[in-house]
Amino acid sequence: MTKNTYKIAWIFLLTASALLRLATAFYWNSYVESVASQNVSEPAQDGPFFFGDSDSYWKLGRALAFARPYQFDEIHRWQVFRTPGYPALLAPLFWIFGENPPVLAARLLGVCFGVVNVYLVGILACALFSGFESRKLIAVIAGACAAFDPTLVFQSVCVLSEEPFLTFALLLNLTIYRVARKFNLLPSPEYDLNETPNAQPSVCRNAESKPTVADAIRLAALSTATIYLRPSSAYYLLFVALTLVALRFARKRRALPARPVVKRFLLFAVAVALLHVLFLSPWIIRNYALTGRIIATSLQSGASLYDGLSPTATGASDMTFVDQFFQDELNSPSDDENIHFEVRLDERLKTAALTWAKAHPLQTLKLAAIKFYRLWAPIPREKAFSRPLFMIVLACSFTPVFLLGLCGAIRSLNRNGAAWFLAILPLYTTCLHVIFVSSIRYRVPCMASFDILVAFFLVSLWQSREAKSKS
Repeated sequence: MTKNTYKIAWIFLLTASALLRLATAFYWNSYVESVASQNVSEPAQDGPFFFGDSDSYWKLGRALAFARPYQFDEIHRWQVFRTPGYPALLAPLFWIFGENPPVLAARLLGVCFGVVNVYLVGILACALFSGFESRKLIAVIAGACAAFDPTLVFQSVCVLSEEPFLTFALLLNLTIYRVARKFNLLPSPEYDLNETPNAQPSVCRNAESKPTVADAIRLAALSTATIYLRPSSAYYLLFVALTLVALRFARKRRALPARPVVKRFLLFAVAVALLHVLFLSPWIIRNYALTGRIIATSLQSGASLYDGLSPTATGASDMTFVDQFFQDELNSPSDDENIHFEVRLDERLKTAALTWAKAHPLQTLKLAAIKFYRLWAPIPREKAFSRPLFMIVLACSFTPVFLLGLCGAIRSLNRNGAAWFLAILPLYTTCLHVIFVSSIRYRVPCMASFDILVAFFLVSLWQSREAKSKS
């Protein structure tokens, strides 16, 4: 692919992705408003947003914009239930439009993130296969998959944190890849795209420079941004590091790293951890002043855990139980009343969930299987997407990308390549949501990883066949 062709392809992809997302934003906004105005009962309908979480983000964005107490829900007055990442992105809309901005403005903000994400998919693909002409073709195919993926398009027009989270997750994965290369935890791209599938590299041929302080700052800053947007990503960086190190040592034919490298890695890890604390400190200090407890993320884990592990759990989210627990905690405090109410309620919910799970191990395993299926089912299990057209479109777009992406990850792993590391985010997401509630909504950010793996698999397969035909 020539340089001019590559540029033209990306101009087309970014323009098409922007137009498609804009059309979807206007259509979806009009549809939700018409349903709300007619008072028609719709599954998951919640005012002008459709999804229940959106209302809390909206209220917290208004609170940040006008320096009001950071809380939502007039009855419960949650103060530490949501991290401030997405509300901070919504706050400028209130500065521009006043107390009640049009919801369409938030959807258009999501469209901007969506178009950026398409481009970032291409950037990550190019970085993964740097030094090869075929990287341009891989990047274009991956970008096309991301540009026209119905779930990614729809996600970008929802007033939810997933789209900006994907932006920072892609940047984080790009940084992780570059740092991992410097520590020789991932091999050179040539092992993915060579024509010797059984190559067994002992070291990375194209040695890169040592990790720098800037790398540590960038890594911690991007990881912190993902935590502010989605607290469930708090352990993602640790999960990636352990996975990379485990596979690095599992390959017996590779030479073990020298002591200075191990020492450098440990110092780098400590530096990143300390920077995490530094970047999270404004939120931690605020929470400590409010509750007297060190809370790095939020007090949502108890409710989320009970939502996924309880006598009434089905794998889907249903927070109707919160009101009963709220009243029970008011009437019969589970701990010292001087302890902040949200802390006590969170602990009460968490204890109830874990107690039930320990007493019902078989039911817990059954729920895990149900959640796994809900997360990766070709046909959506949500009532909101129960219409035949939605189900057909989503199933037909998801199934080939999912299967070919898995093939790409396996092919990369067999070749001792590096592209397989894109499967770590889907693996982390799966581990998380077989415990908590599950939905296709939570797999959508993972589809960007699958898009790159699909492109890699198709191009490497084509190259292999070309090599065989010439030999």
